Amino acid sequence: MDLLQRRLDDVLCYLAPHWNFVNCHMVNYSTDKHWLQFIPEAIRAEFHTIDDINKAIESLIWQSDRDSQRFPVLAKFLAAAEHERLQAHPELLTTVEQLEELLAAKRQSELSIKEFMSAKKYHEVERTAALVNKLVHGTAIEPSASYIVDAGDGKGYLSSRLSIQYELRVLGIDANASNTENALSRNRKLQKAWNGLTERAELQSQGITPPRRGKKSTTTAATIVPPSLENYKTTARFITTKLNLTDLLVDHFNIQPTDIKPSICLTGLHTCGNLASTCLRVFHAQENCRLLCNIGCCYHLLREHYSQQEFFGNKALMDMQTDYGFPLSSYLQKRKVCLGRNARMLAAQSIERTIAAKELPNITLYYRALLEVLVCRHAPHLKNELQVGKVRKFANFQEYVQKCAEKLNEPWLAAVTHDELEGLLDEYQQDRHYLELFHLLRMSFAPVLESVILLDRLLYLREQGYANSFLIDLFDAVISPRHFAIVAIKS
Repeated sequence: MDLLQRRLDDVLCYLAPHWNFVNCHMVNYSTDKHWLQFIPEAIRAEFHTIDDINKAIESLIWQSDRDSQRFPVLAKFLAAAEHERLQAHPELLTTVEQLEELLAAKRQSELSIKEFMSAKKYHEVERTAALVNKLVHGTAIEPSASYIVDAGDGKGYLSSRLSIQYELRVLGIDANASNTENALSRNRKLQKAWNGLTERAELQSQGITPPRRGKKSTTTAATIVPPSLENYKTTARFITTKLNLTDLLVDHFNIQPTDIKPSICLTGLHTCGNLASTCLRVFHAQENCRLLCNIGCCYHLLREHYSQQEFFGNKALMDMQTDYGFPLSSYLQKRKVCLGRNARMLAAQSIERTIAAKELPNITLYYRALLEVLVCRHAPHLKNELQVGKVRKFANFQEYVQKCAEKLNEPWLAAVTHDELEGLLDEYQQDRHYLELFHLLRMSFAPVLESVILLDRLLYLREQGYANSFLIDLFDAVISPRHFAIVAIKS
């Protein structure tokens, strides 16, 4: 706990002068002069032309050159942010291999079975399912008493893999009833195709090119008995600490009073917003929850205890929350640590994926900032009030404004002349390039902010006495930006 507390102290100390920066809104970039307000003067002094901006992005962002002679202050700024990321502190992380050694789990060769999902989802499901299976079989739990509860089951990607490939009994819980119905339908289709998928994976593992789909194979794999349909159940519930998971398992799997009490592994792949925090609380509150494996996401939907200015698009769902999602640890609660909604939104962005793709912000970001200039000119009472959302299929700024006027039903916006819009583009033409660098510099804080959320969750588990609680870098960060898993084991 001391190590976690010191790391949190260091991260919060680093973030202290930057809270307004990470909580600013890109919508106000031009109106509130963000470049002057948030970028340190020593960094601004390194930039005089658009060419400077482009070269800094190429060398310092895309190529990660930290020995830049041309932009030394900016290079130092970026290096400082990198030092605060979790990956720079391996003493806080546990690898899957280290966990296997702790569990004394036998390493198994895993078939790479590709089925009905995107490459991203396949990567996530395969690694999460393998980890859950290791946890279940690597702990001293009677196999006949083991059950998986998948929180935020969604379409059942993870649950299906656990129930079919690993033959584990799984109860998928999702707040949306239509999700549970679709998950069962998908599971039935997957079961029908499973033998063929397994056969193809086995051939590929031997370096053999399998026959085209639809052609009958001459191998004996087709005689494999399909896995039981009884392994996977679903229910539509909103998860809180008061939802008794043992009772749900008894109802859905017909567990008899004479049976061994179920031992639950509570898992969740990209549990949204507060659900991740709730899962940690459920794990602690319910005795039969013996294992936890949670990967969270959607930090902007966390219900913060000490944040005053919040906006939730999914207000009905958020109103159902009974607990705060951040901070969880008493250490941060005593300090009344507050992130802020915009900071949490930023925490969910992926600097790794942006750098890998050399991806500059979409032109919409620049156009939206210019739109806010028009708001301040013509309807100042609406500053920071317009929720534009996504605008699609526009060829230029004029078309973007026209679509916004129609979408928002704002006559004053539709009345803005072509000449004024052209004049606005001329006036702020350099802003587009400076905005691009500003956006990337702000994104450098994303993994730092995420580390506060994740370390708070891990510290919460340690405070509750779970010495066997771990933070595992589970996915490829470029493929799956939310790539850290929280794992805990009750002794």
